[in-house]
Amino acid sequence: MSNGRLPKGHDLDFNVPLPGRSRPLVVAGLVFTALAAQACVAGAAAPVESGPYEGTELTGPAPDFQLIDQDGDRVSLSDFSDKVVVLTFMDSRCRQVCPLTAIHLVEAARDLRGQASMVIFLGINVNAEANQVSDVAETTRKWGLDEISTWHFLTGDAEDLQPAWTSYHIAVVPAEGGELVHTPGVFLVDQSGELRWYVSTPMDETGAPISTAPLSELLVKHIRGLLAGR
Repeated sequence: MSNGRLPKGHDLDFNVPLPGRSRPLVVAGLVFTALAAQACVAGAAAPVESGPYEGTELTGPAPDFQLIDQDGDRVSLSDFSDKVVVLTFMDSRCRQVCPLTAIHLVEAARDLRGQASMVIFLGINVNAEANQVSDVAETTRKWGLDEISTWHFLTGDAEDLQPAWTSYHIAVVPAEGGELVHTPGVFLVDQSGELRWYVSTPMDETGAPISTAPLSELLVKHIRGLLAGR
């Protein structure tokens, strides 16, 4: 079994909804509950069994969506059928974890150099209270994501955002102090619109983070593999 791949018969197939569509993503055979999801005040993550963490391989078509980006343009996942897509979910008002994820996305785009034009970076807003185009535009600038020429921070009304969260099994739950708790991680979608990887921060059996390669490094490795047809 390759590192991070689900056991045979347990690959995530997005053709078949997981039990309870409001539950977050199943990774490595375990279900993330909202309490185990990423808070914007703490880093949480994908459990791993052993060996160097490289993420979890996925199978099945990536669910499509249509939302509005920071420039006010309507954007669908299917618009980028010939590109590799990096997809993550972010709180537009997050103060700690999401900005760190943004740093890794910018670093990955830099490291890709000439290949960056073949990769689309998408973030979907999980904050239905700060969901205006101005909110995601301001956050894009504040977190330096405007350095990525193919970046789109997508938002919309709650009734538009929630189906996108649900289709990717993203839990979004209010926490104390007005923060949001949401499922962490980054999805990679190949040029055929197939989900290929889910990458997050690994943790051991006790829930403690495991030292591993930086998120940006793992993303670049898998993106280059997808661009090479692997």
